[in-house]
Amino acid sequence: MPAYAKIRNDLIVSQSVVEGQTVYTIKEPTAGGYFQLREPEYWLISQLDGERSYEEIAQAFCAKWGMALEAKAVEGFVGALGRSHFLESGGESAASHAETSTFDYAQGDDTPSAESSPFDSAQGDEEVAQGDGGEEDRGGDKPRPYGGGDRRGGRSLASRLLFIKLKGIDPRPVLRLVAPLYRWLHHPAGIMLALAVMVAGMGVFVANWEHFAISPSEIFRISSILLIVATTFVTLVIHEFGHAAVCRHYGGEVREMGFLLLYFQPCFYADVSDAWLFPKKTQRLAVTWAGPFVQFLVFAIAVIVWRVTVPGSFPSEIALIVILVSGISVLFNFNPLIKLDGYYLLSDWVEIPNLRARAFAWLGNWCQRVLLGWPVAEVMSTKRQSRVFFWYAALALIYSGILIGWLLVIVGKFLLAEFGGWGLLGLALVLVFLMKANIAATGRGVVRHLGYMGTSLKNPFRALAYGAAAFSLVIGLFFVPFPHRVSGDVTVAPIREFTLRLNEFGLLERTMVRRGADPETKTGYMQMVSQDMASLDLTPLVSDGQQVMAGDTVALLMSNQVTTQLAAAVSELDRLERELVLLQSPPKPEAIAEAAAQVKAAQTALDQRERDYERVKGLRERNLISDQQYEASSSALDLAKAELANKQAGLELLKAPPKKEQEAVLQAEIDKQRAQVRFLQTQEEAQSVTSPIDGTVRISPGDGTILSVLDSREIEVLIPVTDFDIELVREDLPVFLKVRSFPDVMFEGKVKHVPSAGTREQEKAQFPVSAVVPNERYQLASGMTGYAKIDIGRLSLAELGARKVGSFVRVEFWSWW
Repeated sequence: MPAYAKIRNDLIVSQSVVEGQTVYTIKEPTAGGYFQLREPEYWLISQLDGERSYEEIAQAFCAKWGMALEAKAVEGFVGALGRSHFLESGGESAASHAETSTFDYAQGDDTPSAESSPFDSAQGDEEVAQGDGGEEDRGGDKPRPYGGGDRRGGRSLASRLLFIKLKGIDPRPVLRLVAPLYRWLHHPAGIMLALAVMVAGMGVFVANWEHFAISPSEIFRISSILLIVATTFVTLVIHEFGHAAVCRHYGGEVREMGFLLLYFQPCFYADVSDAWLFPKKTQRLAVTWAGPFVQFLVFAIAVIVWRVTVPGSFPSEIALIVILVSGISVLFNFNPLIKLDGYYLLSDWVEIPNLRARAFAWLGNWCQRVLLGWPVAEVMSTKRQSRVFFWYAALALIYSGILIGWLLVIVGKFLLAEFGGWGLLGLALVLVFLMKANIAATGRGVVRHLGYMGTSLKNPFRALAYGAAAFSLVIGLFFVPFPHRVSGDVTVAPIREFTLRLNEFGLLERTMVRRGADPETKTGYMQMVSQDMASLDLTPLVSDGQQVMAGDTVALLMSNQVTTQLAAAVSELDRLERELVLLQSPPKPEAIAEAAAQVKAAQTALDQRERDYERVKGLRERNLISDQQYEASSSALDLAKAELANKQAGLELLKAPPKKEQEAVLQAEIDKQRAQVRFLQTQEEAQSVTSPIDGTVRISPGDGTILSVLDSREIEVLIPVTDFDIELVREDLPVFLKVRSFPDVMFEGKVKHVPSAGTREQEKAQFPVSAVVPNERYQLASGMTGYAKIDIGRLSLAELGARKVGSFVRVEFWSWW
């Protein structure tokens, strides 16, 4: 048994160059940990042969590297190596008494002294537990252990829920079979062919973009759930085997593949941690690139298959599902702020293993030292690493905060709607339970800070900084007014709008809308036809975009029924009027003379018949003629009397004036016919459509509208205001508008109308406040969308918070009982 610590002989070591410095990556085969050491640390562990004392090693280190090192620091180093399984059992026992403090040696400005461990990246899961939510494993949607051992005990329950490893298998037997399928990834010809397919597939995708803008309900149907799950599984397996095959090609070993839940999303992972042993940066990048590269190739092939197959067929549906799954997966994977392919690409590119955990640790250390003034040692990092750590930690914290906050808002709204205040209370209790470790750590940090404040305040500069910060906080909260604005998505509408359309009932509909301070809508309807065989022809006299003035004719409507009915009505009116004129006219002298002559002729004929009758009567009495001759003479006399009476009546009728009753009846018929003619004339005149306003013509076929005239000298936007803020909104408040068509231009207007009632939208009360914005340059067009803000005034942050809290306490909290 060695008297001193002895390094294990079965450690796997790989040498590489990072930032111009030689580093050594060491794999501990038993626990599966990976560690990266700088050259001095690696030289130091190579001296642990079980025979040399720590004093001898410290002296040799000073002689070789020209830096001071104490034997006690070497002991602390050995203790850390023992806990990480670097030492043989005897050496570990011999070093069990070693302290775990610091390993200090001066390496210049760019390489500060190490704290707790000499390892450049040996924090592993302990660092993860501080700010990450999972092991740092390598691959696509998977973990890669970096830092030895599975020390997850320090992780909070919330962190463990965000990273749940489900099941892993040994993929090596399968990988030996499928590796030949990925052999093309290692040949330039195969890569070029794949790139050509990708370019072709992307071209087809862009050319047919509108066909992929579908809602999830169109593809994610109950009947296709199993198909979607199977397709997703296959594409992810292809993706992960791409990582594994390239790792195997460069000599790495893949000992585990399986499933996990990352931020509650199902993922498939391949443990390609041996990529840390690759000496070339390009090889490590190739391992990470392989998965997205293969999946994007699958995406491109699916697009081409979708294009050449019959829409709606089984191959077409499969291709569509692959397109959606692969496209979303590739985009999601390239997000570097969560530990997927994009993260590992960034980590390999900047050559900083455990980037996320180390960045959070560096930022926490910086806050403790610089902001809080704690007397803690600085986490070792180069200037370049410090810059990377700062920006990555800041962006990752912002992203994680927004994502988790968004999820909490959604869950909170659901619980509030379903269970009221008790739902929010339950959510708060669950969060406290999940984050009890984080809350406890924060409490310990507060206590620790209070303990440090006594020492910190002795420093006049630190005391002055604390006082300035407290003073600034009070001033910022209570005395600095901030603009308070109510905002929302809006759509531009003209201040006045005249619309002509043919509605679904066949009626010609004219609508005049006035917006702004005195909103008004007037609508008129006209039925142009009333018979089945009638026709209606419309002829617009203006073009889209044309400027018109009030009174200008914009369209003609021609109806064959109106024209025909008007001509017939006019003719009938003319006949009735002539008949009335004839009825009211006095008789002519010639007509009276003619009638008198006819009476005289009838009297002469009657006299002649009477003489004939007297002669026939005498002959009858002497029986000189027959009875038939006598009767014929008597009948002729009666006819002559009747003819005379008729002629006399005609003469009297000519001389008599017309009766009032006849005139009244005929006049009523004439009035009725005149009304019909006026109605038809109005219909004919209505066929000429004039604009009631000045404006610009808009012709939008297909929506039932024939044409519109828009007065856009001013425009209106309706800003949705909640019932919480509506009491603060009043007329003439300034409004600021930005539209997506002109993102660099700020338009200003004023509130013109505050509605007295709101509407319910998505379980919220919304009051559409009308704001009018001048549009002298006619930049704003109807239908443009953007964002508008009402400048309510200025309030301090404390006042804004008090309003929110007061509303919640007085309404929401009050409703709990």
